Amino acid sequence: MNTIKVRDLVLGDGIPKICVPIVAHTSDELEMALDAIDPSSCDLVEFRADFYFEEHIPALKKIREAMYNRPIIYTIRTKEEGGELEIDQDAYEAWNLAAAPYVDMADIQLLRLSQEKEGRTVHSNIIPKLQEKGVKVICSWHDFQGTPKADDLVRVMLTMQEEDCDIPKLAVLGRDRRDVLQLIQASVEMKEKYADRPFITMSMGNLGKISRAACMFTGSCITFGMAGQGSAPGQIPAGELKEILGILR
Repeated sequence: MNTIKVRDLVLGDGIPKICVPIVAHTSDELEMALDAIDPSSCDLVEFRADFYFEEHIPALKKIREAMYNRPIIYTIRTKEEGGELEIDQDAYEAWNLAAAPYVDMADIQLLRLSQEKEGRTVHSNIIPKLQEKGVKVICSWHDFQGTPKADDLVRVMLTMQEEDCDIPKLAVLGRDRRDVLQLIQASVEMKEKYADRPFITMSMGNLGKISRAACMFTGSCITFGMAGQGSAPGQIPAGELKEILGILR
């Protein structure tokens, strides 16, 4: 598996990295969210732009100032994948490209890469456009209803690799223990047989917490830990997550 370097951070090698999502609606809430982050407990941050009501660029500049050299992920999660925004394809791509000079990575939903227009399927070129601007692209796929079978999850991750993103990301809801085991099985199979680049996987929900802590076992290069408000069900406080990873390393 190849590694990916983002600023001084190497993904796909060593202990998995901890990402803290920044969830805020206003600039005042953003200040509080940044104050809640312990820099010693996170390696990078994710700005959940779909939650933010104000201008994104000033917010990104503020995050950069607060986080120094830590990488920033820019994420617009649409309602079709559990986010807060209903947004058309043109605006989705425009927002991501406008943020590119201020971020290190962008999370692009797999479902946004093929859109129906006037009765035909149009494939987006947002991934190479962002990569040309020096932005690493996470291609993500979410299921907030449950967990498909492991073979289906592997096929989704292989599709994301074929899209030539930098990091495939898979997040599914763990309704029961069997769901969580499907996610873990798919992750291990991906790591041992197919992955040619770092990937991210997680099972969401209370039962899925184990997948966030067991990422050294599953092969996931990033795990998400919260500081204040989380962005998905089952996130563990970042400080506690760092302790767990230190024990399991």
